[in-house]
Amino acid sequence: MPMSLLSVDADGSPRQRIDYLASVEQGIVQVLSGFKPGRSGSFSIQDQLHVVLASAAVSGLPAVSDSIIERVAAQLRSHNVIDEALERANNAHVKALRGAGLNESVLELLQSWVETMVETRLVQRQIEVERVIECVREQMPQAVSAALQDDPTRLLSAVAMGQELGGIGDESVRQREKAGELFSVLRPGRKRGREYPVFQAWGGISGEPLKQALDALGRPEGAAAYTFFTSPSDLLAGLSPMEAILGKLTSQRVLADDAAQFLSASPAERLEAVLQAAKAYAAVLAS
Repeated sequence: MPMSLLSVDADGSPRQRIDYLASVEQGIVQVLSGFKPGRSGSFSIQDQLHVVLASAAVSGLPAVSDSIIERVAAQLRSHNVIDEALERANNAHVKALRGAGLNESVLELLQSWVETMVETRLVQRQIEVERVIECVREQMPQAVSAALQDDPTRLLSAVAMGQELGGIGDESVRQREKAGELFSVLRPGRKRGREYPVFQAWGGISGEPLKQALDALGRPEGAAAYTFFTSPSDLLAGLSPMEAILGKLTSQRVLADDAAQFLSASPAERLEAVLQAAKAYAAVLAS
C-alpha cells in the first residue's frame, strides 16, 4: 500500500487535496523536462522527486526556501536503511553487468533510465490511487463525527433545570413553562415530579427558538413535545428537530448528502424548517 500523498492536508477539502495532487504532477513534469540522462548530476531522480513532493506539501508555509527543502530532504535520505540496502543490491547488479561486458557509460545510462522510469511510475501510481479515493469519497454519504457529548434526553428537576438556565429558581422555571417557553414530562407510572429535558437549556435552543417551536406545535402536552423534538423527521432530512435547530448531531452516524447540506444551512433557515415541521406535526395531532 503506497504512503498517502494527502497526509499533509488531512483536514482539507477534496478540492484542496486534488489541487495539491495537480501541483505534484506539475513539479514532476518540470523535473523530467530538465533531467539529463546519466548519473553524474548532483541530484538523482529519487532526490529530485523527493523535493517535488516536499515543496508541494509546504507550499503554503511562509519563508520556506527551495534550499531548505533540498537540505532537509537530503538529510532524511542520507541514513535511510532501505536506500542503503537498495544501493548494495544495485552495486551487485552493476558488478554482474560489468562482468557481462557492459562498459561504464552504458551502465550509467541504463541505471539512469531504469531509475527515472521506475521512480516516476511509482509516484504516478500513488497520484492515480489518491484520485480514485477522492472520486469514491465524493460519491459516498458523508460521515459526520462531530456529535454532542451530553445526553440531550437527560431529565432534570425544576431546581436542576434552573441551574442549567443560569441559576434561576425552580419557581421561575415553572413560570417559564406556563409562558410556553419550556415543557416538562412525567415519567411513566408517576403522578408527581415533572422533569425537564436538558436540551431546552442549551445555547441555540433555549429562549426564542424553543418558544417559537412550542408555539408552532400549539403548546402540546409534554410527551408530545418531547417526541417531536427527539424524533427524526423526513421534513428535516432525517434529522430530529433538536439537531436541526442546533446544527449538530446528538449521536454519531453516517449522513446522506441532503442531511449534511441541511446542517450547513444558516440557523435562521434551519429554525424556519423546524417551525414548518412543527406545524405539520401539530396538524397530525389535531386530526
